[in-house]
Amino acid sequence: MKKIGMFFITVIVVLVTGCYEDRGNYDYKEMPKVSVDGLESSYNVYVGDLFVVKPEVAWENGEPENLSYAWRVNNVVISEKKDLDFTVGGIPVKAGLYAEYTIKDEDTGVEHIFPFRVSVFSTFYSGWMLLADKGSTSELSYVRDDGELFPDVYKLVNGNDLSGGAYALMEHWLPWSEEIGQIFVACQDGADYSVEIDGNSFEKMVATKDEFVGERPANFKPMSMKCVANYDYLVSNGKLYVRYIEATTNALYQDGLFPNFPYPGDYELTGWGMRGNLVFSNDIIYFDKKSSSYLLARNGELSRFDYTNDSEKAFKPSDMGKTVLDGGAISTGTPTDEFLTILKDNNENRVYVQKFKFSGWGAKKYTSQSEVEFPDPSIIGEETKFAVCQNRPYVYIASGNVLYVYNHKDNSLKPLRSDFGRKILDIACCPTNFERLGVVLVNAGDASKSDFMELDVSVVGGGKTVEGMEHLGKFGPVVDIVYKVGNQWDVPY
Repeated sequence: MKKIGMFFITVIVVLVTGCYEDRGNYDYKEMPKVSVDGLESSYNVYVGDLFVVKPEVAWENGEPENLSYAWRVNNVVISEKKDLDFTVGGIPVKAGLYAEYTIKDEDTGVEHIFPFRVSVFSTFYSGWMLLADKGSTSELSYVRDDGELFPDVYKLVNGNDLSGGAYALMEHWLPWSEEIGQIFVACQDGADYSVEIDGNSFEKMVATKDEFVGERPANFKPMSMKCVANYDYLVSNGKLYVRYIEATTNALYQDGLFPNFPYPGDYELTGWGMRGNLVFSNDIIYFDKKSSSYLLARNGELSRFDYTNDSEKAFKPSDMGKTVLDGGAISTGTPTDEFLTILKDNNENRVYVQKFKFSGWGAKKYTSQSEVEFPDPSIIGEETKFAVCQNRPYVYIASGNVLYVYNHKDNSLKPLRSDFGRKILDIACCPTNFERLGVVLVNAGDASKSDFMELDVSVVGGGKTVEGMEHLGKFGPVVDIVYKVGNQWDVPY
């Protein structure tokens, strides 16, 4: 037994000694490590533009001799160079695509992957549209979100001018669709009058005068186009024309024709109109100058507000003796749309602010909320412009050279900016970013031209011009500015 025990002890000692002595038998080498700077977590790019990224690649423990590179978007290799210099195309036009930058050691097969996201937009996906009246012709220009200017873009794309009589711009969408909205360009003179243009390319789709059964209506003066599920509403020369569209889902633009006679009745609509939730509301609110009444377009019919069951009775919405100057939705969280309007008394120098709502999942019910007298009617004139902000308690008002902000929660008014030194022609809120305001002014050096700037109207912004979002003297006399949303689902509700 002692011999066996001694044998095991000897074996253990030999093994332990061998392991101890073997520690110095191997030469360990650390693997190269790589880091990348200059690669953002996300990028917004436009079809046809250059997508350029120049990453700074640094190595620890030595740089491998045989490296390869790959840039992938949505699993498509768009470049195999160290730096990316790619003309955007051949990849889906979609937000939030997965992308990665890969560095591979070809000798060892080791890959280093750096992921990021890319949102690909069509050239004219979203930005500011400006419509100018140049007498016998009209001019549509575009300022993209990244600040790039496309002057006279309609002529650039289509090779010819818009008709004269520039009046208004309106964007509309197919029901519940993610397809980019079309643009209605209201021009009131021939030969084409108003046109519908594609929201991706700005190519002309159709002249509105050709969308009628038979000849266009007499005294054709297109003013507005509003489109909801199953119905398109066109206002021309104060009258409403209704086009029924059978398809609710999978509907098509310009599906069917308008009758060449208006909706019956003794009324005269203004060019103003408003809608609540772009996706879930199918009502359009108009104003009749003849009766000083709100009118509701619902299911292809035009009627006065039903206020018989209005629990608040804050004001009477019909035969008001007032004229709506402007207004818009201030909240559109389903199932309730809340609205604000500014009205001027027809006989006295008084201005009023009304609030009301439509609630419900089917035929929404009208309820008045409040009517207050505007604190300073002296700033309100025929050329005063308004921009109603959604989900914030503000209405921006341009009067002469001064930009005001009105707080409808406490009925207070104060100047936001009075340093422009020239007349403000128009203003508009950005529906996808309520802290941005588009402003158009007369050019300081040439009154036949217009300037554009986007302002930061956040609490801390104070109305300062956003960097890269100012273009001076690049437009004709602008009559309307509208922010092009692109996808209706991009609007926060």
